[in-house]
Amino acid sequence: MSTTQRLHQGGLLLADWLNAAAPADCGALACFAGTVRNQHEGRAVSGMHYHAYPALAEARLLEIENEAATRFGAYIRVAHAVGELAVGDVSVVVVVHAPHRAEAFSACRWAIDAIKQTIPIWKEERYLDAPSRFLEGQVLKPVKDA
Repeated sequence: MSTTQRLHQGGLLLADWLNAAAPADCGALACFAGTVRNQHEGRAVSGMHYHAYPALAEARLLEIENEAATRFGAYIRVAHAVGELAVGDVSVVVVVHAPHRAEAFSACRWAIDAIKQTIPIWKEERYLDAPSRFLEGQVLKPVKDA
């Protein structure tokens, strides 16, 4: 898998993102990886299917990287999985390199929140004991407002 691909079919491999080259002036690395969990609101989950509007999702993920660079002076890479994922699979990755830890942590937190608020990706949960269902979403914001 290429770390230039922001929207990725199937689960992400965190190691691929952590091993990507970092700018030499960055002394801090912060990352976040979201995984598919085995339960939600008391129901046993067997997996998740992520649906996306690819053109807009790709554009928004790039906007998040650019906005984080401007806001925090950080080098950041983000990616989100689409398609069928099993429990334990990595669905979203945020990797931040920054000169110092404060900027790295802030950029990482901001980026995952921006992904949740601005990317047109919908979660369809698969259950062990019931039909699948789409989780309720939220109104999408522009990246700069995230």
